[in-house]
Amino acid sequence: MIEKKNIIIGGALQETVLGCYAPNEPLLMQSLYRFLEAEKHLPLNLAHRVIDRLAGITMATQVMTHAEIVRFIEELPDDWVIAKGPCPCRKHTAAALGPDAMDLAGGFLNFCRQTPEKVDIQIGVSGAQFAKLEAYEVIAKDELLALERECHNMGLVANVYSMAGGETGICHCSSATCVPFLANEALGGESQIILRGRTVAATDADKCAGCGDCLRVCHFHVRHTVTIDERLLAEVKAERCYGCGLCADVCPQRAVTMVAR
Repeated sequence: MIEKKNIIIGGALQETVLGCYAPNEPLLMQSLYRFLEAEKHLPLNLAHRVIDRLAGITMATQVMTHAEIVRFIEELPDDWVIAKGPCPCRKHTAAALGPDAMDLAGGFLNFCRQTPEKVDIQIGVSGAQFAKLEAYEVIAKDELLALERECHNMGLVANVYSMAGGETGICHCSSATCVPFLANEALGGESQIILRGRTVAATDADKCAGCGDCLRVCHFHVRHTVTIDERLLAEVKAERCYGCGLCADVCPQRAVTMVAR
């Protein structure tokens, strides 16, 4: 699913690497978050870019629409382990940064509540390794699909990430608390780790009413309004759109569609 060439590590070595990584993932995210906080006060941008490029060699995460992530889950091999546990980012950011989730069904398109802690998903070999941790539990595919619907209603961005060459997990991210998303914003949307999806948002100007709902749900801040012929319209910077599809999902006029990038 992820269109990126990564270093391939397989078999026992892959299990060893993931076995070491799994219990230490929260500590890694805590360190990255502290680095981001320090970057606000010190000129660390160059170091930040070096770290991002080095990390991008062996890991990446690709943004998907809700329909794409559902299809990805449905196509997972039945014998792959799926483990659910606490998001390593939110363990260190939720208290400091506040609400990070919406309620699309309720019409609340702002950060009005906290994302539940257990939204980190590990699958396959990674799922088997993370399932050994006390904080994780093995779930069935239908339980994951139910969680996916819940996360989508919270306005979270689904993305499949890979480490060492294979799909290993699903993140449900918010620009308010997700460490990689915060890092991507600090880099001006040029992170080597977060990959744009296969589709991009396109707005039909004839249907757009300029309500701004699409702007409110965009975690990547790539949408804006313009006035054309005395009409307020929403536009997107297509080259920076990550293709999560939330704007299309909430548009009351159905003016936004997702098209091939």
